[in-house]
Amino acid sequence: MSRVVHVMPIGVNKERLLESIRKSGYPIQKVYLVLGKDIDVDFEAVKTSAAEIEKTLNVLVEVDKINVDKIDVYTAALDMLKVIKKELDEGSEVLINATDASRTLCLASYVAAQLSGSKLYMAIPKIEDGKEVGIERIEEIAIPPLKRVSDDKLLIIKTIQEQGGEVESINKLIELLEGKTDDQKRYMAQRARMSYHLKGLEEDGLVEMKREGKNVKIRLTELGQAFALMSS
Repeated sequence: MSRVVHVMPIGVNKERLLESIRKSGYPIQKVYLVLGKDIDVDFEAVKTSAAEIEKTLNVLVEVDKINVDKIDVYTAALDMLKVIKKELDEGSEVLINATDASRTLCLASYVAAQLSGSKLYMAIPKIEDGKEVGIERIEEIAIPPLKRVSDDKLLIIKTIQEQGGEVESINKLIELLEGKTDDQKRYMAQRARMSYHLKGLEEDGLVEMKREGKNVKIRLTELGQAFALMSS
């Protein structure tokens, strides 16, 4: 049986998060607590909540931490995906619990679940007389399928990632993928094909292209880096 790992962004509602684990009914062998790298408005409260949750869960399961960017959705998702990918490669089943996530981390959790195929769930609060009085139910969030990225485009993304996430020009990218050629007709066909694929990748938000002198520099976005990571 595969190990079941829960990834949980931490906010300030410790009791609701712990109750969501109990009521979910999902098995649990390891927990990753997701914390912001940077100080935010509720920093001390979040830090205290995380310490108390870790103390409670450490008795029962293995607990680890993920430090993420709490400001940028895609950077946070990428930070989470690096750990999720490692667990998936080791044969674990990963669930993401967004019950106590901030808005940014809730969106990052959704992106991470979609890219990794992980299950996403959260507790729906029970409201009485306008006040939250516990948990009404546990909701598993259905994740729509991703738009398929072609094998040619995935190869381009992974090649750019292997170069540190950035390539100095379209010609350099062609050289990395197909080698140099002195045949002008073949080169023009390569260039047209590469430009076509890069335009599609840019429209999908996976690469950014910036002209520098005579060349066009190609850089992976955070979303592009996430695609490269999960397709490796």
